[in-house]
Amino acid sequence: MRRTLIALFFVLFSLFNFAAVGLKINILGSENSKKLIDDLTRSLISLLPSEVYMELTTDGLIVFASPVTLNVEESYELFFNVTYDATQERFDASWVENNQIVYSCSYSKKDQRPYSEFVRECTHYPLEKASMWLLKNNKFDSYLRITYHPSVDEYATFSPDGRYFAFITDRLSGNRNIALLELNEGKMSILPVAGSSEYFPRFSPDGKRLAFQGSLHGFWNVYVMPIENYSRNISLISAGNNPAYCPNWYDENTVVYVQDAERSNALYSATLAKKRTKLNIPSEFDMVFSPTVYKGTIYFVGLKDSDFGIYALTPNGSVVTIENSFFNEHDPAISPDGRYLAYSCNSTGYYTIWVKDLYTEEKWCVTKDIPHDAFYPAFSPDGKLIAFSVYEGSYEPDIWILRFTPASSNLEAQSAPGS
Repeated sequence: MRRTLIALFFVLFSLFNFAAVGLKINILGSENSKKLIDDLTRSLISLLPSEVYMELTTDGLIVFASPVTLNVEESYELFFNVTYDATQERFDASWVENNQIVYSCSYSKKDQRPYSEFVRECTHYPLEKASMWLLKNNKFDSYLRITYHPSVDEYATFSPDGRYFAFITDRLSGNRNIALLELNEGKMSILPVAGSSEYFPRFSPDGKRLAFQGSLHGFWNVYVMPIENYSRNISLISAGNNPAYCPNWYDENTVVYVQDAERSNALYSATLAKKRTKLNIPSEFDMVFSPTVYKGTIYFVGLKDSDFGIYALTPNGSVVTIENSFFNEHDPAISPDGRYLAYSCNSTGYYTIWVKDLYTEEKWCVTKDIPHDAFYPAFSPDGKLIAFSVYEGSYEPDIWILRFTPASSNLEAQSAPGS
């Protein structure tokens, strides 16, 4: 094992050009826990971001260390403790920081989930701690992976004031809840809603509320809740017995969403006072999805003739084609200045994130270096970052962030739909 780790050290040496945050990890366990310790160590090394310095110690012996010349601005010391109960064939593991248990997990051969997921769960805590520090301090290169837990992590969104970052996760009891990351603190909390699963969280323009798709009443509805004291003030926005989903904000007092009908579905708007209006979408569309809004123009995914494309419903009621190639386009997101459209497309043989300049019509792939399906892009409020979900092989999706560099920023702006 030690010889393998030394080999990995030299392979990874060239990847470490600089570092901003350090992890000093002390692993403690019995001989019966050796396999888990070895697997945890391999997982940590293989997934370690290039901007992170790491020193791994097992039973007092350093088995891995990043190059000592790296510049570490802040360091965390963590202890991983694991025990094995042979009678139950059960591992019990915990992460300890500042003499307090900060995360615990367990695994038995009788569990339905695979052992590899347990290893990933053991691995996630220090990696997420480091990645959130990198995000908070803006200390990463082109891409930054935010989540490493084996759970589902997807549907990311930024608050307009840049304070919060939210996404959906099922790491709490296997139920999908909204995870809320305070960007200034680098701390994450989960907002469980009793009796419900949540999807598609979206911040209001003032950053004080979240709209989301939930199952609080037994089927999909659209709800709005404040961030402060959220569970006491959840408001039902949609109406009727047909599923409602894919909410987004039209303005501070109005939400747009999709609701199923007997044969198709339709776009609706609803005020916080629950005045609901069906929006006029041409009958040429078999179905519509994923509305997002910029200054009164509603961008949406439209399905017609078995083809998915992105369209815009302008304030004057006309529908404009934005992107409808031979391939399927999904998940529209508009940059804060209204110039760029980010979306997912399978033109490369799998789904990647693309950006289109709505002024110049130029478009390019921004996740070409990530050889896995990517969906659900979301711009940061300053337009410099795009968050998205990556689906790696058989693993559940994780949240990534990329730096966005406009390819056409030096070109003269024309006009976007609805401008």
